[in-house]
Amino acid sequence: MRNTRRSNTGLIIAIVAGFALAFALLGGLSIGFSAPALALLSVAGALFGAIAAPEIEPRAFRRPVLWQIGFAVAGCLLVAALLGADAEGYGLAVALGLILGFFAPSWIKHLTLP
Repeated sequence: MRNTRRSNTGLIIAIVAGFALAFALLGGLSIGFSAPALALLSVAGALFGAIAAPEIEPRAFRRPVLWQIGFAVAGCLLVAALLGADAEGYGLAVALGLILGFFAPSWIKHLTLP
């Protein structure tokens, strides 16, 4: 059982890192390779990869919906922080993250991945 958990962790890390790298490289081509742009694109890619990981490898997760909701809320809160939102903005970010994470299995299969 422990070996399976370790291999699943490695797979999850590989998926998240792959999305972060792809977002940084492809986004860098379109908006430039400055340090802030690469950091933002990498974080966005890692968050999207974490949301998409349960759809790519469903057996690696015990509770995929909670995983997707958690990372969707984290991503929305990050956007709210970058925009300098007030308390209502953070509340909206949490609400949008809950909705995006809960419905992630529905909308992720409609995206075309690079």
